Amino acid sequence: MVNGQRISEQTEKRLYAGIGEMHVAHNPHQLIIMGLGSCIGLSLYDRTAKVGGVAHIMLPDGNNGDQERSCKFANHAVPALLKEMIRNKAKKEQIVAKIAGGASMFTAIDTLKIGERNTVVVKEELKKAGIRLIAEDTGKTCARTVTLDTRTGKFSVKTKEGVKTM
Repeated sequence: MVNGQRISEQTEKRLYAGIGEMHVAHNPHQLIIMGLGSCIGLSLYDRTAKVGGVAHIMLPDGNNGDQERSCKFANHAVPALLKEMIRNKAKKEQIVAKIAGGASMFTAIDTLKIGERNTVVVKEELKKAGIRLIAEDTGKTCARTVTLDTRTGKFSVKTKEGVKTM
């Protein structure tokens, strides 16, 4: 129910972002990223415009031919997702960020510390862009699935231990 009206399943859509992908949508959509290990699930949300976006970030930094829409690298994903949010009527000063992932799934062989580096670079890029990070669930050794509800801005993080809403 939203404002006393029932949302039909035909109008509410679920959009899934695979590795290196992003989605931006208006209310009433669910934006989902499944199977985050060392990857970062980044969500941006403008509460006033009810516009949300997610990016499935695989690596901290790198070069990519299609920098405009690719979210494979954190240093490209943050500006690309922000640009797409603004293109969809979000206002930069109202956008907030939430992140999850950045795990160390195989601690014995994780010498590159990809999850930790992903987290650091995403935070640096958000700061550089002037976007406030208001919640995070990063690190540890657990896989995560995240969902951003564009109706409310709630960011749910599901692990084997349960679901946490931020």
